[in-house]
Formats: sequence, C-alpha cells, structure tokens
Amino acid sequence: MKTAKKFWFVVAGSLLAFVLIACSCSSLIPNLSKGGTSGEAVPGMAGKWLDPDTSGTYHVIVWQNGKYEVTQTINPDRGANEVTESNWDGTTLTWKYCVTDGPCVTTKTVSVSGDNLETTWESENGNSGTTTMTRMNP
Repeated sequence: MKTAKKFWFVVAGSLLAFVLIACSCSSLIPNLSKGGTSGEAVPGMAGKWLDPDTSGTYHVIVWQNGKYEVTQTINPDRGANEVTESNWDGTTLTWKYCVTDGPCVTTKTVSVSGDNLETTWESENGNSGTTTMTRMNP
C-alpha cells in the first residue's frame, strides 16, 4: 500500500474512532436546561417536583456535596411538611416527610426521564403506591 493511502486510511480510522467516542459519551453530559447541575449523579433529578396525587404538594431535590437531598416538601394549602430523613445511597434517593396532623410518608426515586420523576411511596398508616411527579419551573 502506498504511503499516501496509508496516511488517509489512518486519518479516516482515527476520525471514525473519535466520532464513536463522542457519541457514546453524550449521555454522560448533564442536561442543564432540565434542572441538571454539573457533576450530578443522575442528570436532571435535582429540581422542584409536583406530586399530582396530592393537592399541590411539591418536593425540592438538590444536588450538593456529592449527594442528593430533599430540602423542602410543601403543600401550598397547608404549608411546609417536616422532612425528617433524606438519604442518597448512590442509586436511590429516599426521603421521609410528616404531614401536619397526618401520617409520615416515605418516598423513593425509581427513575427520572425528562420532566418525569418515577417514585414509590409508603405511609405510616399502611397505604402505598407509585407516583409520577412532574417538574415545576423553579
């Protein structure tokens, strides 16, 4: 094979390799327009999430110090609920909040996709279920 052909063959192969690497890494880049922050473990999980199964309760999830944390759980009609626990184990965020004059509820994240946060929940009074929360504007 002539030297010129070898040169172009190597250039084309290298370019193809760079394109493949770039495409495979694009999913690792946080989508900042969807609430993601730099370094976030699950891009897009941080944000303000509305629970459609309630009368307006929303949860605020932040990414700070290398972990997720629920900083607020608020129902506009009743005010703030007390967040008593918030735990990030590296794959799942779990938090517990207590409703004034009501039961405490433990919620776990399942997945996030765009503006939807899939969760499971269980209350102290034995009720449980799944909820798809939706992202709210900050």
